[in-house]
Amino acid sequence: MTRVVVIGAGHNGLVSAVHLAAAGLDTQVLEHAPRPGGATSSSERTLPGFVHDDHAAFVPMTVASPAMRELELEREGLTWITPATAMAHPFDDGTAIALHRDVAATASSLGAAGAGWSEAMAQLLPRASTLVETILAPLPPVRGSLVLAASLRRDGLDWARRMLGSVEALGLELFDGDRRATAWLSGSAQHSGLPPSTAGSGAFGLLLQVLGHSHGWPVPQGGMGSLSAALVARAEREGARVRCDAPVARILTRGRRVVGVRLASGEEIAADAVLSTLSALPLSRMLEPGALPGRLERRLRSWRYGTGAFKLDYALSGPVPWTAPEAREAAVVHVAGTLTELGAAAHAGARGELPERPALVVGQQSLFDRTRAPEGRHTLYVYAHVPARYDEEDAEVVDRIEAQLERFAPGVAERVLARAARAPRETEAENPSMVGGDLGGGTLELDQQLIFRPAPELARYRTPLRGLYVAGASTHPGGAVHGMSGRGAARALLRDRRVRPWRTPR
Repeated sequence: MTRVVVIGAGHNGLVSAVHLAAAGLDTQVLEHAPRPGGATSSSERTLPGFVHDDHAAFVPMTVASPAMRELELEREGLTWITPATAMAHPFDDGTAIALHRDVAATASSLGAAGAGWSEAMAQLLPRASTLVETILAPLPPVRGSLVLAASLRRDGLDWARRMLGSVEALGLELFDGDRRATAWLSGSAQHSGLPPSTAGSGAFGLLLQVLGHSHGWPVPQGGMGSLSAALVARAEREGARVRCDAPVARILTRGRRVVGVRLASGEEIAADAVLSTLSALPLSRMLEPGALPGRLERRLRSWRYGTGAFKLDYALSGPVPWTAPEAREAAVVHVAGTLTELGAAAHAGARGELPERPALVVGQQSLFDRTRAPEGRHTLYVYAHVPARYDEEDAEVVDRIEAQLERFAPGVAERVLARAARAPRETEAENPSMVGGDLGGGTLELDQQLIFRPAPELARYRTPLRGLYVAGASTHPGGAVHGMSGRGAARALLRDRRVRPWRTPR
């Protein structure tokens, strides 16, 4: 029987394990941490009974992704909660623009700019699933591109141009120069870490907003750890084994092929194939020098990572007292202020400077999921994009983040029962694949996308080293919890072994 080692029990590793084990391969998943999940985990970081998502939180790509849908994780006990108001972007005057599941309600929130949004959604929403599946599809995404081109006709070229450009340019065009509405759209692009004036950021901002209408921004009941638990249960039901506290130190090779792995403890595990979900730089460090062709090895070692996430988790005595009413009922609040402020924060981080007014992504999971906190209490999830390294003390970063919260929610500090802070270097220490605290596996600028993520030789999940396959956030289609690279790498391995891939029963 073919023996396969999967490195990493994040969602991509677990998705690949389902496919490999279901096809009859002897599949073992090795995870360095004491529990599975990777970026899809949750924990009681502040006080007992307060469940905080450690990294990923609101995951529209998960419910939209074919790779996740086909696993039918609801059969493993997973329950989704989808808030009616996905996001709100407040301003200093006490108002906010909200992203509702309902397009008409969103257009009303946008005011005069709502007509442009309604027109755009009339074109894109009927094609939302095709759009998502085309973006996530293995390269080249021929079928989806042809379907979109045929259905959008001449408008398709306009949308391609807009999505390749910056989210700032996209917003100003859609909203006839309205900078408030453009700030609202650009806040969603900030999840990628790209400044709003950067080429390619248009696709990220637009896609998240479209998904807000078509699929919502859902959370798994009980925390992101519930998603990982369902994936582990699914993998183990197919026969895979998941082993934690098992950090891989070296991928072993003989000649030009993989023969197994060596753990940090010195234990060696033989394997006919290894599927790695590590990001580019840690993967290169696990291989002997010369195991890959020189140019490819240099590409992995010089892979550029983006800004890191400085994370704050709070246990609160009550809900956040936002000035803007829309923010009090939103799943996510983008605390970024004006378009100018949002851009200044993003550009400062990209330059290696700590932003004076960081742009924040704030999650209010406990407003909708009462399993997250004791009765009457609440959790709060906050992160800001900051440089991986900075000169200031961590306490200064916390002060700047909390000043932003107090600016839009006066009195929130009085409701804090406990707080847990995690700097980018601590994120990397917990999960070495998140270099510099970058959750996205590398910057999402255009030269690190598509066939260049991370290199043309790896874009379809194979490597020049026989028996080594790659998945994870550094491979196409990048970060977010969608499982497509895990599925793609497993299918590539099965095809090479001439094993019939597992498919969802019809």
